[in-house]
Amino acid sequence: MKFILFFIFVLSSTAVFAEPLRLSGTLILSIEKGTIEAELKLSNIPKIKNYYIFINSGLNIEYFRDKDDSFNYAYRKKYNDEYSYESFGYYLPDNSGKEKFLPASLNFKYTGKFPVISDMDKASEHGDWKGNIAFNGKTLRSDGMQASWYPVLYDIDKDVRFDSVAYDIEIKCADCKSIYLNGSSPVTGRAGKFKSEKPVELMLFAGDFEIEKSNGSYFLNAGLSNKQMVYFGNVISSFEKFYQNKLNLPYGEDVVFIHTTPISKNNSWLFVAYPSIINVGHFESGLSDLIDDEKSNWFKPFIAHELAHYYFGTYRKFNSELGDMLSESFSEYISLKLVKELIGEDVFNSIVDSKHKELTNTKLIPFSGIKSSSDYGDRNLYVYAYAPTNWIKLEHAIGEENMWRWINKLLTVESEFTDYDFLIKTLGDVLNDKALLEVIESRYFSAVIPFESNH
Repeated sequence: MKFILFFIFVLSSTAVFAEPLRLSGTLILSIEKGTIEAELKLSNIPKIKNYYIFINSGLNIEYFRDKDDSFNYAYRKKYNDEYSYESFGYYLPDNSGKEKFLPASLNFKYTGKFPVISDMDKASEHGDWKGNIAFNGKTLRSDGMQASWYPVLYDIDKDVRFDSVAYDIEIKCADCKSIYLNGSSPVTGRAGKFKSEKPVELMLFAGDFEIEKSNGSYFLNAGLSNKQMVYFGNVISSFEKFYQNKLNLPYGEDVVFIHTTPISKNNSWLFVAYPSIINVGHFESGLSDLIDDEKSNWFKPFIAHELAHYYFGTYRKFNSELGDMLSESFSEYISLKLVKELIGEDVFNSIVDSKHKELTNTKLIPFSGIKSSSDYGDRNLYVYAYAPTNWIKLEHAIGEENMWRWINKLLTVESEFTDYDFLIKTLGDVLNDKALLEVIESRYFSAVIPFESNH
């Protein structure tokens, strides 16, 4: 799986515009056949000269059409895995053929057929990932930002991805029992009208699953007893309050928990498309196998990380060559702070020791040397192990209070690019000591520090 660098500071991905991007139209699905038919309109499109419109590579375009539905636009497409591994980038050429043209509204029609993989004997070992449009014979699962089952506008020059949209969409699915679209309540039945005035990433889940609700949160295909839902809800509430108190920033709306099985033999993971948290794994009883014992803590650090992504990914989106690292490493760092305080120092120490072992005898580039995503090398090692443990070391040098103040600034200080200069400037504003900042920068940002087994 490849991750896409993206994001700029926004409280929603359209906050800098008077009106959010709006998506409307009809979506027709078949879980049994693995098909998606879309007739959609994207409106309130901002004026961007250098752009792509991402649409999943498995979706075949019938047309790009004008806002009045009177003529078709000529279009071209490019593929660049630094922007989007799963999708083609489409654009409209102007009359000269040398520049790009982008109207304020566009109509789209496209169709796709995807493999329905329900027989694990013939499934691949590791053939599923977050950005996959996955039909497992029972449900369809697709995130929005990465899978791009709907048109996702991308500003190339500013590295801004407009995956969050307001929407008014009708979904029809003759072989579905339930349908869910991020930002709306799930519905029971074979069709539903979904609407949100608040921009949101369009995570899509449809097929044969049960809908349950407890303490304001929905549980889809969860397989939880009432007692387990209450327990899980209490855990989530305590985590959200921890983040709110430490960051002095309110947490968002109630989350929606989804369980589904992968279309591969060995993939298993959690991911967030706020307000949804999706658990993908071969658990026979859904999330009840995740919460097998109220005394068990093994799943809590994973949930804590995903909940932290509300701040690093939704409340603020990060761009530039360090955007991926910032989003993932600070989600991991603040989740580790939660683990230490709410779950136990022994659990915290075990996780950090494991990261240190991963980093043994590795050759890494310091933050100041990162000029593109390829400079990370082993991306997972860099953003999940190296950077978070670096922040733990930095905390020892500047103090826990200053770390939380810095993180608050990372989330709130306006900046067109969340790059290395942004990182250092916000830290300098917290420290208010030029000489100290130079020492800190040389040790923690311009050099790779050694990792010992102390915390």
